[in-house]
Amino acid sequence: MNTKQTNRVTMFDTVTAYLDSHNPVWNGTAPLVDAVTAFKNKIGAIATATQQQETPSGATDSKGEARDDLEDVLFLTCEALAVLGHTNNDHELLAVTALTPSTLDRMPDDELITRATLVLERANSRKAELATLHVTQANLDELTQALSKFSALKTQPRTTTAERAAQTQSLESLIRDANGILRNQIDRMVNLFSRSDAEFVAGYRSARVVVDRAATHSTKPVASPPPPSNP
Repeated sequence: MNTKQTNRVTMFDTVTAYLDSHNPVWNGTAPLVDAVTAFKNKIGAIATATQQQETPSGATDSKGEARDDLEDVLFLTCEALAVLGHTNNDHELLAVTALTPSTLDRMPDDELITRATLVLERANSRKAELATLHVTQANLDELTQALSKFSALKTQPRTTTAERAAQTQSLESLIRDANGILRNQIDRMVNLFSRSDAEFVAGYRSARVVVDRAATHSTKPVASPPPPSNP
């Protein structure tokens, strides 16, 4: 939540606590009881949406780890294939495997996947030769798995961002709904007690104020230096 939303939800909680502490005053008014119940339900939904919005996601970290794993095994596979390329004067293979760690690190996700797929194809067609360089089937399986895992995670952070955006929109809607219940129902029904219990109404209006928490921390003025003493 942003500061404005936090301040408004804090007001919601203050109003709820005030109404609970003065329940005997209003609990005989059925429409008000229904409105307060609906209001509390909205507050509960706001708390749930806030928790979902603020829960850290490991999607980005998982994707980064998967990319690191892919780059590591891909580089080593390229090194072995490059040896074969030089030995056999295979310029196409040398071009495919001409990668450094820094080059891999700068590659866009899609390009990295495309290159890894190409390298894996070349490696699978040269298993016997790679075995002489101690590149085993297990190493090629590792590359296959790393490529598959990174490909699956490639779009996950974007999906998480979209989910967060939906949660933010839901939170805004819930806060708007709760505020509407206050303004259109509870405020008006509480005002009906102005003659029978003016103190209750005054307290409610005080609880109803939205306090700008960000603006309550004023900067302490700098003390002026004392005047110079007379010699």
